[in-house]
Amino acid sequence: MRTLLLLSAASFSAAAEPVSAGDQLATTIATLFGVVALIVVLALMARKMNLPTKMVGKIRLIASMSLGTKEKVAVIEVGEQQYLIGVSSGGIQLLDKLETPIESPQPPEFAKVFAKVSKGQKS
Repeated sequence: MRTLLLLSAASFSAAAEPVSAGDQLATTIATLFGVVALIVVLALMARKMNLPTKMVGKIRLIASMSLGTKEKVAVIEVGEQQYLIGVSSGGIQLLDKLETPIESPQPPEFAKVFAKVSKGQKS
């Protein structure tokens, strides 16, 4: 019981010491930097894993490739038909209606992606 009183008295005296404004500012800035760094790291990991994009209605993005800073070519699927389109700052242009559809990659299941990421962090 006496030890408990001594421990509580020691923690009370440590908590009673005033904290300078400089220490508080440094702690706040370090915490803010840590949160921003965590957001950047998670965004880079999400981009690297190439997570599937959200499906909207009956239009799906099958594949895309960047051709420049503002131009890209993409294959979209509307229903059962696939189209090759060009996307630029000037608009979207139909390039071709594909006769033979290309295989769409199956999006990875969350459990498999999570297991892969977890396994990589343990190594």
